[in-house]
Amino acid sequence: MPVLFDSRGNELSIGLPDSITNQTVTDARAATASLNAVNAEALIDLNGAAVVNIQVISAAAVLTYVFEGTIDGVNYFALPAFAEFQLLAAVALAEQYVPSVTIATTHSGAYMVGCSGFRRIRVRVSAYTSGAVTVAMRASRADFLIYSRLVPSILHITATAAANAIATATLPAAGAGMFHYITNINLMRNATAALAGGATLIHTSTNLPGNPAWSVGNNMVAGGTQLDLDYTPTTPLKSSVANTATTIVMAAGGAAVLNRINVSYYVGF
Repeated sequence: MPVLFDSRGNELSIGLPDSITNQTVTDARAATASLNAVNAEALIDLNGAAVVNIQVISAAAVLTYVFEGTIDGVNYFALPAFAEFQLLAAVALAEQYVPSVTIATTHSGAYMVGCSGFRRIRVRVSAYTSGAVTVAMRASRADFLIYSRLVPSILHITATAAANAIATATLPAAGAGMFHYITNINLMRNATAALAGGATLIHTSTNLPGNPAWSVGNNMVAGGTQLDLDYTPTTPLKSSVANTATTIVMAAGGAAVLNRINVSYYVGF
């Protein structure tokens, strides 16, 4: 029986190599690229792939790298990468969209970029001082599971104020080109003494579509707790303007009434 081999000497008649019997795939192409200058790049042609996994490692470097894609093979534009894992100076983060990564020490990161319809993806050093990063990329026609579910909230803000005072929760500017994606807003009041009703409290927001506001009555019983809002949208609420603080403001509740704000969110494009 004839045995077929591919151009690199891999036997085809047995199907895919079996790691149990120690078979390996022979490929003379370099598995990684070392980037050690401004505009140095690592490229991958896609040929119909849907997702690219990217690994970036450095023992010591001071630089910034970005993720970019092209449709025509010439003109590149920025793409958000989903951080599966990122370790910067012993601080780890996961499951967050990032437009670029700036490092100034040891670094290890793993990312995914959705690329259906693109011709090529690249990792490029956009700013450079010293050192080098080693980049490895693999593409797949099968989309990755992470894109079929919502990105989990990895950021949270809580805020309170003195009795009968306005409380403000401020989501800090997310970074160049980045927005807040709010998954929950929770507004609570508690009172140490009774407060007779008769007024309307209006809680407000900034940098959210339509500038949402919420009206509630002000009556409270002694020792009571009141939930004014527990907002969990079906899909995350995206802030209106990129790289701008978003605020949730609770109106002063009256004598002996304290406010509490909790906001869960993540950031992305």
